[in-house]
Amino acid sequence: MVADPFIPRSNIRIHLHEGITARAGLLDEQGLLLTASTCPVLILNISRHGLSFLSGLCFPVRKNYLLDFQMNISGVVLNLRGHVVWRNNRDNQFEYGVVFHPPYRFRAVLVRMLNQELLRQSPQQHKIHALYRALNHSALQ
Repeated sequence: MVADPFIPRSNIRIHLHEGITARAGLLDEQGLLLTASTCPVLILNISRHGLSFLSGLCFPVRKNYLLDFQMNISGVVLNLRGHVVWRNNRDNQFEYGVVFHPPYRFRAVLVRMLNQELLRQSPQQHKIHALYRALNHSALQ
């Protein structure tokens, strides 16, 4: 399947230079566990609306289940949930795009965590940090 943009390009994505590993689990549409097992995935980039990740597992591109990601960003443990909206083959693995389904007020917390990760990765890029602070302010309103 060809990748469709799952997040408008006007949203900022943080490309994770070092990568962040997460544990991914399967949930039904109501958020109940489908299986107790999880698998490791590599988070490639993330924004306040979604993420992309790399895995050896082939997940379907459908909205009848959720993926639950458990990860640590800037010292904070996060659980993020979303639907797979695209999948591509990449180096004998699969790259996925996921759109989040968090409560609205959680997006402000995620933006703060992403801003902290930006500061950690690239402290010299002050314009990006200012933009994320502005996004965080608008997310709170």
